[in-house]
Amino acid sequence: MEKMKRIAMFMVLVAVFAIGATALQVSTPSLGGSNQDRNANVTTSVTITSNSGSDLSNIQVSFVADSKYSLSAQGLPTNVTASSPGSFTLNGFIPLDLDGVDPTTLKEGAVKVGTLTVTATNSSGSQESATVDVLMQAVNQLEINKARITCDTSSKSLDDGDTIKNLKPGESCQLEIEVENKFDDNDRDNLKRGDIEFDTVDINVDSSNSDVDVDVDDDISNLGADDKDSALVDVDIEDDADDRKVTLTIRVSGRDENGALHGEEISVKLDIERLTHDVQIRRIEVSPSRVSACEPSNVNVGVQILNQGRRDEREAAVEVSVPDFKFTDKKGDIELDKDDSTSVQFDVPVPEDVEPGVYRVDVRSFFDNVAQSNIGSVDLVVEECEEPEVPEPSVNVESQGTSTQTSVVSEPSQVVATAQGQAQAAPARSSGLSQSGAYVALLVLAIAIVLALIATMVVVLVRTVRKK
Repeated sequence: MEKMKRIAMFMVLVAVFAIGATALQVSTPSLGGSNQDRNANVTTSVTITSNSGSDLSNIQVSFVADSKYSLSAQGLPTNVTASSPGSFTLNGFIPLDLDGVDPTTLKEGAVKVGTLTVTATNSSGSQESATVDVLMQAVNQLEINKARITCDTSSKSLDDGDTIKNLKPGESCQLEIEVENKFDDNDRDNLKRGDIEFDTVDINVDSSNSDVDVDVDDDISNLGADDKDSALVDVDIEDDADDRKVTLTIRVSGRDENGALHGEEISVKLDIERLTHDVQIRRIEVSPSRVSACEPSNVNVGVQILNQGRRDEREAAVEVSVPDFKFTDKKGDIELDKDDSTSVQFDVPVPEDVEPGVYRVDVRSFFDNVAQSNIGSVDLVVEECEEPEVPEPSVNVESQGTSTQTSVVSEPSQVVATAQGQAQAAPARSSGLSQSGAYVALLVLAIAIVLALIATMVVVLVRTVRKK
């Protein structure tokens, strides 16, 4: 009894399926193609098939679509049999505003513009019908001509699906995206198929994980026909990023001046890898960064390190050296957990006999106190001594009556610095001008000249008075 129930249920299901199935099958039409210009008439063939073995007659076609697509059927078959499918021609028109890509995926392909329904009468006199989508495609004229990513440790041109390997936490990258307007710059026959501009091209870069921070949006304005332009997008890998592959999705889209959507989407992967041990040198500061060669001095070198390795460090170390000063100092046994940072300070003496110039300060980081991890350097500037200003010797003579005042400024002695440990010659003794006989004679002569001038002026004055 139970078996009979199962058979009966199966027969009911078969009957339901038979009722739901149609003897009429219609192929899905697609007008145009990936190279199809807009503002053009197009055609395609549609096939009608009878699946039931019954002849189909009185075949008719109807459409649900915007009139701008000008859909129509031509050459409908008189009848269709299971052994002889029929076909007809579907006519349409590609308007100027037909999108060249799917709005969601930005993939090139045909888009739905309406539906087509075929009705027919089978051999038993019942009506059969089938409805399919009508697809239409026009050329996409906005593409990513070039994409290139430049990071601290690598640089690579990108195609869809590429992977950038061996990236580290903390790296900074810059993504260059070059976009091309593929429209011809000549609008032949005034059909608006060329010399078409994109007022705005939107550029969007999205990261699949927060370990990679992206300056998301940018745009390009007024991209002319047969022209290219680029945008730069900053891509930063977080200092605490884990080992993983992060997907960057790059989307470029824009509507042309006729309203049609164009664009492209590509995806690439950033492969972030942490080393087992990685003591990064994040910052080196020298204070002061400029010193004088006149006298010995000290500078402070501060080094900030960050553990970007996969494990905690218990014996990290930092070494600072200045080869030209014959200086080296190392501090070890630094405990540094994963993703933690610390600063280490060094006191570097600048020798008093050092020549003016630029000196390199080298910094090295280590794990296990002796295994080198990373290196860095910074410059220290030693400036020349400033020579003291030496005033010119001057003699000021002031006369008042018969008295004379004379002042003499002598040049200061020069200080000569010598290297430590070298012999220094005793300075030569010199007598001043005021202690010589020549000085006395010169002073007497000057006084005599002044007195003579005064006497002459008195004589001239007396003669003038007498004449009056």
